[in-house]
Amino acid sequence: MVKRVQKRQVLTRARLIRCAFEIMSSKGVSSTSIQEITDAADIGFGTFYNYFASKEDLATAVLDCVIHNLGQRNQLANLDTKDADPILVIANSVRLTAAEMRSNPMWRWWLRRTDLMVRRMKVGFKPYGLEDIRRATQAGKLQVPHGDVETAWSYLIWLLAGTITDIAEGDLPINQESRMAQAILAVMGVEPTVAEEIAQRPLPELPPLEIDFGFCLDQVDKVA
Repeated sequence: MVKRVQKRQVLTRARLIRCAFEIMSSKGVSSTSIQEITDAADIGFGTFYNYFASKEDLATAVLDCVIHNLGQRNQLANLDTKDADPILVIANSVRLTAAEMRSNPMWRWWLRRTDLMVRRMKVGFKPYGLEDIRRATQAGKLQVPHGDVETAWSYLIWLLAGTITDIAEGDLPINQESRMAQAILAVMGVEPTVAEEIAQRPLPELPPLEIDFGFCLDQVDKVA
């Protein structure tokens, strides 16, 4: 009986996140109301608060699912590249992520909450990005001071978040995404001419992949 109740709660939470994602993707977070989400999920308004403290809390859960999905899609896009050139994987991943962040209206809300977004990105993308940095460092492609890949990972996320925020606000042109990738590689010890060439290469296609709305980053982080 307890397991059935828990399963129903998990499914209800996932349904709220899915409906929030669908509505927020079309009109942004600020223009989306809790009532719209609960109506779409066919859940009573009061029931919402059994799962989330606020719309902002729900938007954070949506962000976690989107980040998790984007990390998986980046990994799939780079399958043919991983063994050939590990620093190309890093350049591709930040450029693909930047393009996705720029294209969805939801991200504009998160970009205005940089501290929150960076915290979630650092943890959510970590299983993918940190491993990419570690692999490139071990291959001698990166020169990370003292082998501190955790700090290098933090630099990468902040550079990504800052650049996309400036692009979204119109302070930088879209082509800065390639220069951002170049700067990230240079910060991690790649020769400037090599970093520039790699950051300008054609991008692989970001494959579609169904989002797992049952994903919960906080639970994953506790396990880790």
